[in-house]
Amino acid sequence: MAKRNGIHTIVTAAVIIALLAILVNAQFGGSRKRDIIGTWVTDADGIGTGFQCGNQGIAATINNATYQYNSWEMRRNALILRGKEFRNRRVYDFCDTLVIKRLNSKQLTVEQNGETTEYHKIR
Repeated sequence: MAKRNGIHTIVTAAVIIALLAILVNAQFGGSRKRDIIGTWVTDADGIGTGFQCGNQGIAATINNATYQYNSWEMRRNALILRGKEFRNRRVYDFCDTLVIKRLNSKQLTVEQNGETTEYHKIR
């Protein structure tokens, strides 16, 4: 009987730890999604290009006629922006995957293809 109680205690502890991990992950992911909603611009290009992440995955482009974002989603530590590219009188679908290096309510730092870009939230 003592062995059975020991196993029961171990299984109960494992279940509690798993549930806590799920709750922490859900809270962290939810917080990140709340932080990403807004308008983000970078000064790196000198003209203030960027994007807007709206509610329910709707995205928009800021100061860029070639790339027009229309949707966004977050997967783990990545921001995925989808849209249309207008080039040479043709329209192409595209998808940008930005690895999030830093995110808070005012600053977003991402990496794509080895390049790091810093954005700041304007609203």
